[in-house]
Amino acid sequence: MNEVFPLKDKSIGAVINAIRMESIHSIKNSRRGTQLKLVLELTGSQFVLFKPKWYAREDIINGTVYSGKDRHNSEIMSFHLAAILNLRYTPIVAGRKISLRNNLQYADEVLRQTMPVINNQQCAYGFCHYCKSDETVCDDPATGTLEGAVLLTIPGKIVKYRSPWQRTYKDQLKAEWEKNDNYCALIRKTLQFDVLLDLIDAAIFDFLIQNGDRHHYETRENRVLLLDNGKGFGNPFIDHIDILAPLYQCCIIRRTTWERLLIFSGGALSETLEELNKLDLLYPLVINEHYIALERRLLYIYSTVELCKKKFGNKIFK
Repeated sequence: MNEVFPLKDKSIGAVINAIRMESIHSIKNSRRGTQLKLVLELTGSQFVLFKPKWYAREDIINGTVYSGKDRHNSEIMSFHLAAILNLRYTPIVAGRKISLRNNLQYADEVLRQTMPVINNQQCAYGFCHYCKSDETVCDDPATGTLEGAVLLTIPGKIVKYRSPWQRTYKDQLKAEWEKNDNYCALIRKTLQFDVLLDLIDAAIFDFLIQNGDRHHYETRENRVLLLDNGKGFGNPFIDHIDILAPLYQCCIIRRTTWERLLIFSGGALSETLEELNKLDLLYPLVINEHYIALERRLLYIYSTVELCKKKFGNKIFK
């Protein structure tokens, strides 16, 4: 198992507290990815990524499954959900509030060029693929701070691959996996089996949070990591079933994953997740409709596995 954090370790609490409370010594723009992210250097030369808040809790993201900007609260919720489901290969994440105005002195020259003052509030838009000067994040007028998610950098060599279930991102053009019912048979010839099982775990996880934007996946020591989870929890009223394609096309699942999912039936998943969310500085992280959606999606996963079991029996469990 390619775990980023251990199952039972009291030091995790200390790490979470450190990344959300330690002093900032420098800030620079991260060139990683396509959206605004800041690299914060904390006490002890510890570097973390800061993903800022773009949306209010009650905002509903309409459009495609990959629409909108990253949601900082999705990164926090995803860390908690992964811990609950024993998919411990997400970054350690915590909510944090920072003052752009008070920390302007720590920003490097490149970032400062993209930090205007608008309506007497310190703002930033950064340098990135989708960064625009008319789309800024700013200190809240009431609190003088900008909230966001801080992500602890995962150590080790990380390798990126194109996902076999990548979307075309073109309305009129379907990917091969969307047209071929036997697509998984092709993938099984090329993918390492453990990686395929990892991708099915990832699909289950992504379906729960409704992240349909995992166009690439990253590995460390040939095992899949769950990075970039900011596209989840956008619309609690829609379930994009095709996120589950790796599961229903391959009809295999780790027995440990299945048994873990069964533990959290009957409302236990959302209840446990909310209890973890209460420990975060930014609680409440989502409106209640997202917890209701989580339970509904869990039932879809149960149904999908049961359909596979009817077709192929217990050999679907690996």
